[in-house]
Amino acid sequence: MNILAICSALNNSYLAIKYNNKIFDEIILSDENYHSLYLISKIKEICDMHLIKLNEFDAIAVNCGPGSFTGIRVAMSVAKVMAGELNTPLIGLNTAEILLNAFDKEILLMDARRDMFFVGTKNNIELVYKDKIEEKIKNKTILCDKNSSKIFNNSICFEDENKKLGEIMINLALEKYNKTENKEQINYLKLQANYIQTPPVF
Repeated sequence: MNILAICSALNNSYLAIKYNNKIFDEIILSDENYHSLYLISKIKEICDMHLIKLNEFDAIAVNCGPGSFTGIRVAMSVAKVMAGELNTPLIGLNTAEILLNAFDKEILLMDARRDMFFVGTKNNIELVYKDKIEEKIKNKTILCDKNSSKIFNNSICFEDENKKLGEIMINLALEKYNKTENKEQINYLKLQANYIQTPPVF
């Protein structure tokens, strides 16, 4: 199965292609988060380098967040347009399952501002007030972004390490694809973003 996986929800962008049982995994480093400037051209460059045609992809996977608002919109826009044009399944991934699998940790913490945090496990993400965090992370080593690492002890900052996430995304996408009996459920029209922002009213 040939898969293209895209993530620009984090400080860097990640692209991976599984083609003829080979995985091409690339990190695009960026201090400015200008994902929109290079994402499409980078996909084309990798495909051209390995003589891959876009219509050879059996599925596309994308990280829907939480993470950078602009980064999520860029990746999802690219993925949705491609999936629609190629008539291929679009598989949604989330930041927690990607990072927790990559770092082999139990809990992900991401600053959602206004004294709230996204708390994620491999199976669930929820929005939690700061004063309720301790009961969620008690006696656990947490993985977090830079803002959260300044507040909580016993934490590891995923932004300090440029870990390749592409193969993780490919494997998660394959697992979800195989578990989905009704492939209409992984249609690009059904995919929703998970933006890192708090609701306006509680």
